[in-house]
Amino acid sequence: MKPLSRIVLALAATGMTVAAAAAEQAPAAARFYPLLGKWTGSAEMGEPGKPPAKLAVHWNCRKASAGNAVLCEMSGRNKDMAVHETDLFGVDPVSGQAHWYAVTDMGETHDHKVEWPDPKTMKAAISWTQEGKQMQESVTMRLSGAKALEFQSVVTQDGKEVGSFSGRLKR
Repeated sequence: MKPLSRIVLALAATGMTVAAAAAEQAPAAARFYPLLGKWTGSAEMGEPGKPPAKLAVHWNCRKASAGNAVLCEMSGRNKDMAVHETDLFGVDPVSGQAHWYAVTDMGETHDHKVEWPDPKTMKAAISWTQEGKQMQESVTMRLSGAKALEFQSVVTQDGKEVGSFSGRLKR
């Protein structure tokens, strides 16, 4: 066999191995595929004891990283405020743990651990310490058919609710 033929065969074999490994990972990330598309709707953001801010929300999600992730951009606004967030959903192929990495327009970064209690419900949570206080965010997203999504995020500080963000979106 000629040296060039050996190189081509070696590269082809390596490429097939990489492609096979990527194909094995895609089904795990496919759990997030129901989020794909352009979503619009309304949401409320608030703190206990204060009237919530009502927002018009747009959330656009697409496949990323060769189908091994879902990347979403969220924007919400009303006449007084605007909020933006970038979300990246994926599954660690070694541990099998699903993650939701979120970065807000205020520079907050969160690495939520994700679970699905049923095929239409995604639950995500993260805990951290801030200024000596124990913080936790719990998020539930629930799909209603192929075209509706409800979400609720609750943030607690030392076990007491300090903020919430909830809404309904449609495709």
